[in-house]
Amino acid sequence: MKKIIFIFLSFAVAFAAYSTTEVKKHIGENAEVCGKVSGIYHHRNGHIFLDLDGRYPHQKMTVVIWKEYVGNFESIHFKNRHICVQGRIRLYKGKPEIFLKSRSQLTMQRGRR
Repeated sequence: MKKIIFIFLSFAVAFAAYSTTEVKKHIGENAEVCGKVSGIYHHRNGHIFLDLDGRYPHQKMTVVIWKEYVGNFESIHFKNRHICVQGRIRLYKGKPEIFLKSRSQLTMQRGRR
């Protein structure tokens, strides 16, 4: 009888980390961006938009949670919290943004309000 050995490797994905002032130079990259949630907009369609480091339309970056993923973030209180988000940086109407689908893409920075 032949034995087949499978080797599974898990890789930790390392993201480059940027502040909201640096993020515009890194459109298209997968990265981590940290900033303070200055504003929250709950769209009538169910989407949530988080403004980082400034309120709309003066935010430095937007974090987008589409309605189908809002349930993954329901118990989180974002206002005035410092957060880090991970994902692909996109540009929309001149502002960088990252889409969140999973809670694992977001970390709250402890001790910072």
